[in-house]
Amino acid sequence: MKKIFCFISLLAMCLLAARLLAAEENGRQRRITPTVQAVAGVLQSVVNLSTEKVMSESRNGSADVWEKMPGLSSQGTGTHTDYSLGSGSIIDSSGLIITSAHVVERATRITVTLYDGSRFLAQKLSSDELNDIALLKIIGLPLDKLIIPIKMGAPGDLLLGETVIAVGNPYGLGSSISRGVLSAIGRKVVYNGKAIFNDILQTDAAVYPGNSGGPLINLNAEMIGVSTAIHREAKGISFAIPLQRVENTVAGWLIPERFSNVSLGIIPGNERLKDGNVRIFLQDVIRNSPAWEAGLRAGMNIDGFDDFKLDSVMPLSLSLWKLKSNEHITLNLSDGTDVRLSPEEITLKDGNLIAAMRLGLEVRELTPQLALALDYPFKEGVIISSPGKNSAHVSRGDLLIQLGDTSINNFQDIARALRNLHYGDSIPVVTVSVKKHNDNYYLSKKMFVCKLN
Repeated sequence: MKKIFCFISLLAMCLLAARLLAAEENGRQRRITPTVQAVAGVLQSVVNLSTEKVMSESRNGSADVWEKMPGLSSQGTGTHTDYSLGSGSIIDSSGLIITSAHVVERATRITVTLYDGSRFLAQKLSSDELNDIALLKIIGLPLDKLIIPIKMGAPGDLLLGETVIAVGNPYGLGSSISRGVLSAIGRKVVYNGKAIFNDILQTDAAVYPGNSGGPLINLNAEMIGVSTAIHREAKGISFAIPLQRVENTVAGWLIPERFSNVSLGIIPGNERLKDGNVRIFLQDVIRNSPAWEAGLRAGMNIDGFDDFKLDSVMPLSLSLWKLKSNEHITLNLSDGTDVRLSPEEITLKDGNLIAAMRLGLEVRELTPQLALALDYPFKEGVIISSPGKNSAHVSRGDLLIQLGDTSINNFQDIARALRNLHYGDSIPVVTVSVKKHNDNYYLSKKMFVCKLN
């Protein structure tokens, strides 16, 4: 009888414990709101960015930006190192990151902190200051390191008044979120009396310093924009670059021509039509490329590639940039035509001849021996030996460091930056002048726009 009583007591206790656990679990489940679910679905794809710059205040009191490197100091009465904090979104498992251009502008060192706390350096692949978008790539990411790309919404799929969440790194405090609503769609940005953009997103989700470059997401944990600014005169109003413009800008960068000596020739894009459908199309086709020779032209519509149906341009772009010369891709056009394309090796011409013919600049590659002779703090690069028609902008001995959004380290970079440009086109040129005084090197950036011959 005593055994039966003990058994019944134990059973009652187990049932009570089960009920308490169930009640606790039900209470927890009620707390898992759509916002909680959305945040959980995106945090692993958001990174913290810290960038290092060297700022200088010159003798005339004006501020200037100087490149920081060992053995260099800034000209003027005072210098300080500026650490900028921002955020970004992983868009590919290889370590590609989207952020705001102003977060990494003039950065001499970019550090990425992943959700698990691991830290890596990153290089800036491309930047568009007008659109305030930049593309980074993590350096030295282990092959077995699992990183999760962010899920992107359909371009232009926005609901006025829907709940949105800004995810980022305010004040360097680590991953943080703020919730609000999509307050306005299609805000205009006016500069010098002209409307530059008419697609900016407005939200009342709090965006603090350090949130810039982070994603603005919907309740499906889909990125719909990139947080970019706070309204100075109106507290509680923040802005974001819409995903459609982000994708179209990045699609112009994620092409094989930018990552290897091959040419395919297509630059895709997307837009949301008035009927709600998404149109995938060719923004541009490079002349004399395999795509051009195959009859493809700007404006043609694309349904998919390799029989994969597209609802945005990003899956195509994330496949294009990795293509090698022995690989191929088949575009499925909207008219039912399939076009098989394979990248071709680019035979790069002499970069110094191209610079002389197209830019009017005579250049030579900086070897370690030449750097030693000139007493320069660099071991490689491209040096201007004669500025030619651009003597008003640059001087003999300046370093050519960037053409457009292509960093210049050798003659091949010059050829790659200019090969798709034509007579009459313009390209931004960035150079650096180098001076030495009392064992300190002083670097000063110069930028001008050159019209091609």
